[in-house]
Amino acid sequence: MNSSDDSPLTSGESYARLSAAAHDRFEALCAIRGRLGTSHRQGLDGTAHALRRGSMDPAIPSRHLLYLDLSAREPLAAVAVGDLDTATHVTFQLSGTGIRARNALWGSVREAGQLYLEQQKVGVAEPAVVAWLGYRTPNLAGALLNTAARRGLQRLGQDLATFVRLRPDKPLMAVEAHSYAATLAAQVLDAESGRGLGAQALAMIGSAGIPRHFSRDPGRLNVPSANIYEAIAEGDYLAWLGRAFSGRTLLAGHEFNVGPKPGLGLHAAQGHNTSQFRDDKPSSTRGYRDPDTLSLRNLALITTGQAPLP
Repeated sequence: MNSSDDSPLTSGESYARLSAAAHDRFEALCAIRGRLGTSHRQGLDGTAHALRRGSMDPAIPSRHLLYLDLSAREPLAAVAVGDLDTATHVTFQLSGTGIRARNALWGSVREAGQLYLEQQKVGVAEPAVVAWLGYRTPNLAGALLNTAARRGLQRLGQDLATFVRLRPDKPLMAVEAHSYAATLAAQVLDAESGRGLGAQALAMIGSAGIPRHFSRDPGRLNVPSANIYEAIAEGDYLAWLGRAFSGRTLLAGHEFNVGPKPGLGLHAAQGHNTSQFRDDKPSSTRGYRDPDTLSLRNLALITTGQAPLP
């Protein structure tokens, strides 16, 4: 069996009810796991691991499945850390090239949990972070084109619109996008797209650039200009190559620091990956979303409406 009756975030009176329905569908899929194709089994197993108590830092609270969509060949998923019905600050965390629900769901949810914990450290008592893997990310060659981003726009647009509908009290909403997801984020927040979607903050890390019409006119992004940030870590050659060959560009004057901050015990991010640090190798390099980095600290500040550390 290679499909499910799962659907985007388009129904339910609250996220609690929506998540409960998604968990019910997930349990039904677990019951027929042996009849699923390989990629769908991988997505199902990754979801189970991400939701399982004890599968990550115990300080990270329980995770809430928003959907696991097996209606196409590539599984799509979204998992929340924190209570989306009551959170005062909500971040949609988007991942880029090669990061998919069937091969990286647990890691993506753990990263959402790490951002959640860091947001609490910077003074936000009730955050929530959504690990969003709701589109088929491209491979390295495909990342030079905008095709995958255009295909992901409908699902991301639906999910953000559902958030607006279910949270009419308008908590602060931010988007954090790594790698290729920066171009997806820019397009879904395009003020001239007719979607009417916006965010209070946008942080882009390891970006291979966004379409030139946004870099020429950042006002097209439905985000306050002062709250748009981007960073490229030392040694992030993939981001540099992506810009060189795709024709996309960065936004001048919107950089934030992801280097070291020894006085605060914060390390530098290096390279393109979001997570690189290994507990069994204390000298290993760190990625953009690794704990104890200035990068993660600044992402927590930006996504909660605060100014990043210089």
